[in-house]
Amino acid sequence: MRPYCFVFGALPVKNFLLKPEPGDLVIAADKGLEQARAVGIEPDLLVGDFDSTGYEPDFPDKVKLNVRKDDTDTAHAMAIGAERGYKEFVIYGAMGGRLEHTIAMIQTASGFEEQGYAVLLVGDTDFAKVLTGGRSFSFPEGYQGRISVFSLSEVSEGVTIRGLSYEMEKGTLTRQFPLGVSNEFTGRECSVSLEKGELLIVYDQQ
Repeated sequence: MRPYCFVFGALPVKNFLLKPEPGDLVIAADKGLEQARAVGIEPDLLVGDFDSTGYEPDFPDKVKLNVRKDDTDTAHAMAIGAERGYKEFVIYGAMGGRLEHTIAMIQTASGFEEQGYAVLLVGDTDFAKVLTGGRSFSFPEGYQGRISVFSLSEVSEGVTIRGLSYEMEKGTLTRQFPLGVSNEFTGRECSVSLEKGELLIVYDQQ
């Protein structure tokens, strides 16, 4: 559902499936400027402390951040997108590098989802989506590949999984046992929803 706010992180973009269109906002977070340009995209805004580049790029519209700060460059870029009225976020280069950065992105996505925003994290080969209670996430026909559903909260209740190889109807997932790992798309339309708690959906697309 457009318009989107795209944020490019420091990792190379390999899953470039969604592309910016008129009305979308494109923000490069620090070294993400290089990654955006590598796929032919010129960002509208550059945000960062530029510790990963080692220099401050000459860019017409940029926000310089202090190296000593509480949030990441990507989280700050997303906050700017939210301030400008965007509700849908696609974060490229969000996963697949340093583990702590991947965890930080999942936590950032969780915080934004709890505020009513929609965030899709895009990594080297996988996508990730945080789902909060009362929401659902669906896939059209034709998807193939792996998908896993984890509970981010202590307990996630009323979990319904339809159209995948392993289905569930108003079940319960916990943070201590990965019951939802290694499911598979079947090519049918499918969906994941929950009534209470918070889920992390991780999938690839073949």
